[in-house]
Amino acid sequence: MGNTVTKHGVVTGILIALLFIIGIKFYSYDYSNVFLFFYSITVTSVIFFTFFLTYVRYKDISEIIDRKGLRGKLEKPKVSCVLAVYNEEKVISACIQSLIDNTYKNKEIIIVNDSSTDGTRELLSVFSSHKNVKIINLKKNIGKKKAIARGVLMADGEIFVFTDSDCVMAPDAIERVVEIFSYDKSVGAVSGHGRALNAKDNLLTKIQDSWYETQYSVEKAFESAYGSVTCVSGPLAAFRREAIYNYIPAWENDTFLGKEFKFATDRQLTGYVLGSLYIGKNLKKKYADSPFVKNVNYSEREWKVLYCKSARVWTVVPDTMKKLVRQHVRWKKSFIRNLFFTGKFYWKKPVAPALKYYLGALFTIIGPLIALRHLVYLPFQGDALSGVYYLSGIIFVGSLYGIAFKLENPKSSVWVYRPLMSLISTLVLSWLIFYSLLTIKKGVWHRG
Repeated sequence: MGNTVTKHGVVTGILIALLFIIGIKFYSYDYSNVFLFFYSITVTSVIFFTFFLTYVRYKDISEIIDRKGLRGKLEKPKVSCVLAVYNEEKVISACIQSLIDNTYKNKEIIIVNDSSTDGTRELLSVFSSHKNVKIINLKKNIGKKKAIARGVLMADGEIFVFTDSDCVMAPDAIERVVEIFSYDKSVGAVSGHGRALNAKDNLLTKIQDSWYETQYSVEKAFESAYGSVTCVSGPLAAFRREAIYNYIPAWENDTFLGKEFKFATDRQLTGYVLGSLYIGKNLKKKYADSPFVKNVNYSEREWKVLYCKSARVWTVVPDTMKKLVRQHVRWKKSFIRNLFFTGKFYWKKPVAPALKYYLGALFTIIGPLIALRHLVYLPFQGDALSGVYYLSGIIFVGSLYGIAFKLENPKSSVWVYRPLMSLISTLVLSWLIFYSLLTIKKGVWHRG
């Protein structure tokens, strides 16, 4: 009871701080530039309502199942864990072992070796004797999406669980997400909660760990409160078979601007679930000859896409700035591509997440230009304090997210690094949107 009261008080403090910032902006901002005034107010207001609505509305369905005493009493559909690997000898064993050791028993594990040239194949052979593990060794490298599609075509499960080869799942992670599907038949996909597996390596990995926490526990929780999560993230992505099976050929053969879009794009796969009711018939018609379509025809429907805070997974994050930049370039390319896909119908979702989705896209494009104005243009015009005020605001908002981290992880000190991620995003990562746009047709995959 005491922890709940404390959490209520801290969250209330965060909301009051955001309202205070909005008030200051109304009182002190230069109204001569109406566009910049409304941009500033809108950004802060979006942050305020994200915190507020997440706190008020989000519920972890898995924890509800626990409180109702339903753990282990719901249906246990067969789960197909599908994993594509390519030259992953350093990390693959821990990933596969975490799938094998998961408490959910009614599962198969399908590993597609996309013609690895290192020692991956030999490592996989160690697991081939396990009764639940199937190894597919491809003779030719075909890319991650097509490799996953090969695995899905062989899968028997009612639920597909995807993960990345550099991830390790908590022992109860699969059980928690699968019981959500059994509890609510309208759920089409569920995202787990990701953190950094190598958080202790250096300062940069600690910073990313603090960012991952709030990207899930605040941002995804907000969308989940409306059943409209826009990205079921790769470290732990669970899908109901009937929600995505017919759209696998569209996903693996996705093109953008007349060129194959090779990235695995978790956002894109999620988009097929969110848009089933609006785009499903046309996609199935386009790929009518594919075994994913002609063998079975699932009806289109409005699916919920949720986030499960208690389903934990850890992923290896970039340990150098160069790797981080490469990762965010491909993420931003996926963001741009998905904006032209999910963006066509996401306005039909509940108002709050839809408004945040489109405003977020606008902020992503305009944000770097606003930073340029405050950090370069205005100082050159004689306003030396402009950059100081701007960066102070960035640090302050980052600190609020850091406090949100601390609320979820009271024994952790990683929360202090969260403001640094806000600075890195503002000064470096946000600018990559322009490079990503200019090189959108360049389909080279770089693992972060």
